[in-house]
Amino acid sequence: MSIKQKVEIKNRLGMHARPAMKLFELVQSFESEVMLRNDAGIEAEASSVIALLMLDSPKGQEIEIEATGPDEAEALAAVLNLINSGFDED
Repeated sequence: MSIKQKVEIKNRLGMHARPAMKLFELVQSFESEVMLRNDAGIEAEASSVIALLMLDSPKGQEIEIEATGPDEAEALAAVLNLINSGFDED
């Protein structure tokens, strides 16, 4: 089973190298797999910085986060918190 939630990218520069790296480092602390999906249907595993950069997610774009695994609720909450905080950039 998995859980999903949509969230808007809030930081000024969108998903670029620093936020991608922060997200990558965050998901390493969870057993669950975390997948991000943009409006165009492009998917990226959060465990791949390159894949995250390929999402091409600017400020204001809505993305769907899906977590699957034993600690999926905690993983999803942590990822949502990081994105909602603007990746602590602003």
